[in-house]
Amino acid sequence: MALSQEFGLDAALRTGVLPMDAEALKYIPAGFAARHDVLPYGIDGSDLLVAVPDDEPSTVDRVRLLTGMRVRATVYPRPVIRTAARVAYGDVSERHREDESSAPAVRLVDDIHDHAVRAEASDIHLEPGGDGGRVRQRVDGRLVPYRVLDRELYAQVVARIKLLAGLDIADRRQPQDGRYSFADGGAAIDVRVSSISTIDGERLVLRLFDASRQRPSLTELGMDAATVRRCQQLVRATHGFVIVCGPTGSGKTTTLYAALDDRRSEREHLCTIEDPIEIRMSGIAQVQVNVRAGMTFARALRAVLRQDPDVIMIGELRDAETASIAASAALSGQLVLATMHSFDVVSAIIRLSDLGIERHAVAAALTGVIAQRLMRTTCTSCAPAVPQCSACGGTRWRGRTGMFACATIGAELRSAIADGASSQQLARIVEREDGSSLARDGLRHVMAGRTSAAEVQRVLGEYAGE
Repeated sequence: MALSQEFGLDAALRTGVLPMDAEALKYIPAGFAARHDVLPYGIDGSDLLVAVPDDEPSTVDRVRLLTGMRVRATVYPRPVIRTAARVAYGDVSERHREDESSAPAVRLVDDIHDHAVRAEASDIHLEPGGDGGRVRQRVDGRLVPYRVLDRELYAQVVARIKLLAGLDIADRRQPQDGRYSFADGGAAIDVRVSSISTIDGERLVLRLFDASRQRPSLTELGMDAATVRRCQQLVRATHGFVIVCGPTGSGKTTTLYAALDDRRSEREHLCTIEDPIEIRMSGIAQVQVNVRAGMTFARALRAVLRQDPDVIMIGELRDAETASIAASAALSGQLVLATMHSFDVVSAIIRLSDLGIERHAVAAALTGVIAQRLMRTTCTSCAPAVPQCSACGGTRWRGRTGMFACATIGAELRSAIADGASSQQLARIVEREDGSSLARDGLRHVMAGRTSAAEVQRVLGEYAGE
C-alpha cells in the first residue's frame, strides 16, 4: 500500500477485472503503458483514473507529466494491469510503440534545449511567478527572456527536467542537484541542474556544457602576448602555487583547462579535483568531489597527494583546510593550480590569509595570480545600415573575450606579503613589478575595437578605475 499511503489516494488493493474506457486510453500511449505497467481506465471530471502497481510511486508523476491532467491512481496487482493492457491496446509491437515525446511538456523542454544551444547559452533559468513562470537564458553573460509559461505548463516542465536529472519530483522544499545529458546533432550536451524552493514555487537553473566544443588555448583566451608568456612561465614551472581569481562566471575554469592543455605531457601525472567535472580530458586523472559521500575537496586533495602527482588542479579553494594542504603541496614540489572567488590580484593574496594560511607561508608558496573577467565583444557581422542582424539578433554583441591581469610573485612582493603589508602597499608593488591591471587590459580591447568602454565599465564596476 506504499503508493496510496504516500499520495493519499483512494487506493484499496483489488484483484478483479479492470473497467475499460476508450476515451481514457487516448491519454496514454501503448508504449508508455507497457513500459511503466500503467493503465488509464476512466475519466472523472478533470481527473484521469489510472491503475498502477503498488511498488512504483514515481509512475503517478510520470503520468501527470505526460498528460498534463490531475491523476487519481488505484493500486492493482501488476499481472492484472498487464492482462488488462493487452486487452485494451492489443499487442504492442515496436512499430506501434509510442513514448512520452508527444507530451506538451516534453516537446517544450526539447525546444528549450534546442533554443539554448542555438543561442550558445551557458545557463537556462526557470523562474516561478504568481501566474506561472518564465524561462530565461544566459547569453554572453546576460539573461535574455525566452518564454512565459502558465502555471500548469510551468509545473510540468519543472517535473520533466527533475525526472531527467534524477531528482525527487515529490520533494519541492529541499534544494536538490542533479545532472543529465541530451543530444544535439552529433554532440552530447551535459546539463547540471540545481533546484531550490522560493515563495512562488520551484526555481531551476540548468548549466550547459558542450564537451565536444573545442577548448581554447592560452593564446585564444584574449590575453596579449606578454600575459601569455607570463602565464606559460607559471604553468610550466616544476613547482609552485598559481591562483586564478574572479567572480562566478568569469571563465576561471576555462583558463585552468587551457593551462593543463599547455602543460600536458606523457611524462607527467596531471590530476584535477572538481565539483563538478565540467569537461572530461583524456590523459588526466579527474576526481569528482562528493560532499554527501564524504569526498570533500580537502579529503580528495589528501588522497591525490598519495598518488605521486606532478600537477594538481583544484576546482575551487573555499575552505581553510584545502588551502593549507594546497600551499603545503606547492612547497613540497608539486605545481598546484586553483581557482578562487576574489576580485583582483591583491584581494586573492589577502584571501589566502583570510582562509587561515600564515602570511609567511603564503609568501613562500605562492608563485603567481591571474585575475580575469569576461566581457562581451561587438558583433563582426553587423552592418551599419542593417538594423537587424541575424547573427546577434540586433543586439550588436556576439561572443565574449577575457581581460586579464597576471602577476608573478617577485622578491619584493614576496617580502611584503611575509611582512604583512596592507592591500594598498601590495597593489603598488604589483603595479611596479608587472604593470598589468584588468582596467588596462580592458582598454586594450577597446582600442582594438573588440568591445566598448561602457562594457568594460559594466564588467569591472568600481575596479574600472584601478
